[in-house]
Amino acid sequence: MPHYTITLHHPDQPCEQFRVAPGQSLLAGAEAGLTRPVPVGCRCGGCGLCRVRILQGPYQRQCMSRRHVSLEQAEQGYALACRVLPEGDLDIELATPCLDTPAARLCNGHG
Repeated sequence: MPHYTITLHHPDQPCEQFRVAPGQSLLAGAEAGLTRPVPVGCRCGGCGLCRVRILQGPYQRQCMSRRHVSLEQAEQGYALACRVLPEGDLDIELATPCLDTPAARLCNGHG
């Protein structure tokens, strides 16, 4: 079965790699293949916790709330991992969730 290799870059740790099958979300692949998980809440684009920045590579972005990823941020590669379908190998990094949502406040201990 074909797959894509995703490289997750960490600022102060070695990179990690995991595989994603065509049609599988970036989040589903990360949950199956990473030792340190991507933060997750709802898995459908509503909470914004799985926010990433795609540094390089082709992908399709499904509908997601502009509350979590503005048009300007999307142009800079930001997306929600649960709403990204890789179309090739990707380089990504975790991004801070939008802090003004209830889910992010709970995740960060401020809810």
